[in-house]
Order: sequence, then C-alpha cells, then structure tokens
Amino acid sequence: MITYLYDGTFEGLLTVIATALKEGVAVNAITAQGDWQPDLFTEIRQLATDPAVAEEFFQQLQTRFSQRLVLDLGYCFLAEEVGIEKVLLDFIRLVFSHGESISRNVTNPTVMRIRRISDKVGYEIIRMQGFVRFRQLRNGFYYAAIEPDYNIVQFLAPHFTSRFADQQWLIHDVKRNTGISYNRRRCLFIPRVEINQEIVAASQPHLSGAAQGYFTPEEFRYQELWKQYFRETAIAERSNPKLQRKNLPVRYWRYLVEVIR
Repeated sequence: MITYLYDGTFEGLLTVIATALKEGVAVNAITAQGDWQPDLFTEIRQLATDPAVAEEFFQQLQTRFSQRLVLDLGYCFLAEEVGIEKVLLDFIRLVFSHGESISRNVTNPTVMRIRRISDKVGYEIIRMQGFVRFRQLRNGFYYAAIEPDYNIVQFLAPHFTSRFADQQWLIHDVKRNTGISYNRRRCLFIPRVEINQEIVAASQPHLSGAAQGYFTPEEFRYQELWKQYFRETAIAERSNPKLQRKNLPVRYWRYLVEVIR
C-alpha cells in the first residue's frame, strides 16, 4: 500500500490521481506534505506536481463526464476534509469503471460521501453570496472580510463581478488569507492577501470604534441606515431567536452590519 504525498494544490492532486490510475497501484492515502505523519508500515511516495499531466487529466474528466460531476470533484477538494483526497480517487475509479450513472447510486458509501460534501460546499457558496458585506475604504476601494467554512472564495467571483461591475472591491477570506479582487475589468484570485490587520478587525461592526480611521464617513451613515431598516421592519411579536440562529448561524455574525448585539 502506497501513501502519496503532494503539495496540497488541486493540480498536485490531479497529478497523483492520474498517476495512481495509470499505474493501478493500491493506495493507502493521499496526503498534503505538511499534514503527513510518518509511520513504519506504509510505503511513501512523494510526487511533484506536473501541470501538463494535471491539465491532460482534467481535460479527460471534462470530456468523459458532465459538468456537474467535475464540479462535485472541485467542491469536495475545497471542503478541506481530512482524507478527502483518497475518497476522490476512489470515486473517480468508480466512475471510470462503471460510468457516470454510478454517481447517482447513493447507497454506495463513496458516492454518498461525495454527494454530501459537494452539497454542503454548494450551499456554503449560496450562503456567502448573501452574507458578504462590503465597506468603503477611504481610498474608494470596497473591502469585505469573510470566514467561510470551506475554501470557496473563488466561486464567489461570478456573482459579485456581475453585481458590482462598476466598483473596485476585494473579498478577503480571513481564515485562509486568500481573496478575490476586482478592478472594473477583471477579477483575480489572490493566494496571499497583504492588508493591514487593523482593517480586518475594524470590519467587525461590534468593534466600530476601531474603524473610524479606515472607512469613509458615508460608510458609517449607510451602516446606520441598514441597521435602522432592520429595526423598523422587524415584527417584535414574531421574534424567534432560535429560528434566526438556524437560518443565520452565529459563526457568520462577525462581519454582518445588521446584526444587533
């Protein structure tokens, strides 16, 4: 049994899966190098990322299978769950052997896990489209901090590029320190965001006192209007905090303007 070590990137994982399928070897695990824990009983093989191999294999997946299935693979990788790499290998082996119809057989534990994880990531993308709150910096740039459960910031690009095409903005995944930035022409992924950490802290409305030096006066007026709107439209007799927390979990509150603490 072989344990493959890779660099943690999607390209690296595709390189490993393509190699494992070609060689037909029994795989114990596929692990990012930084997460590997040495043991005495497993053969270790460190595989360097080969962009050409990864691209060829990805094109093969796109040719043979539906866009939905390929998207499921990407969603599951971005879920960052422990051991997901081996699950993806097992799933790809299944669909290569039995055809894409096997991906609808939810009685299969591998298929069921792929479907469950993909659905959760897809739901997180939809949620974050509604939970992003931009704040205008003094230089005119709009900044939004988020901390999603999954590594989905790149999947937010189409929605916000379309919705805010006339603005310059940055959506910053604080948990992973990555982001997407739009300059009115194109949207770019930023693998490492360089930003003053005080701006990140000031993006939390309950720390508004720290924000005075970073955001425009108009920004604070809009925030007050937004809060007033929520206060005025709320129906006190129908207040249901338990249901509110179900639909808007507390872990998302940190960067939301309208949450009244």
